[in-house]
Amino acid sequence: MEKDPWYLTVGKTPIERMEKLLSKLDSIGRSREQGSMVSKADRDLSYKYIGQIKSIFKNLSKPLKWKPFLMSDLILLTDSPFKVKKKCVNETGL
Repeated sequence: MEKDPWYLTVGKTPIERMEKLLSKLDSIGRSREQGSMVSKADRDLSYKYIGQIKSIFKNLSKPLKWKPFLMSDLILLTDSPFKVKKKCVNETGL
């Protein structure tokens, strides 16, 4: 049986993959702003995708900034809150 492509390891749906990529890019950007060391692989990832992400969001029918989308709107498209709640309940035994 053939292995899944590498990009499926970060999420099974396009929304999950987008969430992971935007979160990773945001994390890299925050680290750089704070003066932290960023690995070469993370820098390369940032350089490869940040321009494309900005262009995509700028050219939407209603232009958006990607960071506010990540923080406010993307959560509405995913089931992350349910997963977080379930994990918390399981860990606390409620």
